[in-house]
Amino acid sequence: MGGIPVARVGAVLVAVILIAVSGIAIGYGFGTTVQIANQGTTITSTVSASNSTGPFVLTLVITTGNFFNSTFGDQPAFYVLGSNGLQSSAQIVLPAHRLIELVIVNYDEGTANLSNSQYESVAGTVNNQMTVFNNTAVNSTMTYSGIQIRGSETVGSLPADEISHTFTVPSLGLNIPIATSSTLVSHFTLTSPGTYTWYCMTPCGGGTDGLDGAMSTAGWMTGSLVVR
Repeated sequence: MGGIPVARVGAVLVAVILIAVSGIAIGYGFGTTVQIANQGTTITSTVSASNSTGPFVLTLVITTGNFFNSTFGDQPAFYVLGSNGLQSSAQIVLPAHRLIELVIVNYDEGTANLSNSQYESVAGTVNNQMTVFNNTAVNSTMTYSGIQIRGSETVGSLPADEISHTFTVPSLGLNIPIATSSTLVSHFTLTSPGTYTWYCMTPCGGGTDGLDGAMSTAGWMTGSLVVR
């Protein structure tokens, strides 16, 4: 399937800059349906696709400073970037037998210890690779013309000390290690319809072991992935 087309990379850079400047931007090229769960109620959000014959684009945004409760305080969380801004990631619906373009925008500058070194490696994507655009979180090199992204790199793994989170679906063999303050783009196809659980495999939640709070709560650092 090869690498990422130049036009697609340009679209990603535009999306990154919009998010960096405004905090929330409309995602590009979304597929037709994303289901989200909010306080026990399942909500269906329908978004028009910019190109129904192209990849189904899912954009996830990781933010920090989300108040969880008085015990755990602020926690990191994954959100789906939809037509109405940031939406819950408790339930994500993706089409089977169609190329998925996953864009992850990570605003977290911290790192966390991986539960297993295997999660340093990209798995389940085209060529088991992803493209990393560094310095997303407005801490990029500044010039007279504004924010400049410091280029990109296509990789098959990341050093453990550069990883803050992962997007991992063990049952599908999918693993995306997520670099700090970066945007990642990967491509994959899902061929087995069903409901699966996605996880972050770094202990980045509450409690003494980092496995409570956000780590064990749907829509924060875990959730369901419906393939149909």
